Amino acid sequence: MKKGKKWLLAGLMVLLVTGAFATGHYAGAASKTPGGISDPLVTLGYLEKRLATQCNSMEKVKLEKGENLIGAEGTEIILLGGSVTAAGGGLVDVTQGSLTKENTSMFLYHNYIVTEKGAGCEALSACTVFVSGEYTVK
Repeated sequence: MKKGKKWLLAGLMVLLVTGAFATGHYAGAASKTPGGISDPLVTLGYLEKRLATQCNSMEKVKLEKGENLIGAEGTEIILLGGSVTAAGGGLVDVTQGSLTKENTSMFLYHNYIVTEKGAGCEALSACTVFVSGEYTVK
């Protein structure tokens, strides 16, 4: 390879690396606030500590497959294990900031609030939930 082509190739490589670095930096890869709004990564330890703190005021409820937990308006539900779907109306997924419609799967460790009378969750398998507020199991 000629000397001029080597310099051209080296110059292109430097531009490529510089461009990749600048793009990553602009996209937030070098964020100074990990865990903030721009970088919402959460560790399992943080989540468990946060749930333990919040769940001191909550009741641990075990549901068998096919049972429904129906809450009063404002009742909070957090799924700890198993598989459930929203039942009897809408729930607000506070963790995600969205409405969970009836027959939609609920996510582990998400905080749901019952928005209308008769709403809650149906167990698709044996499961455990934390509940804060008035509820009945059918």
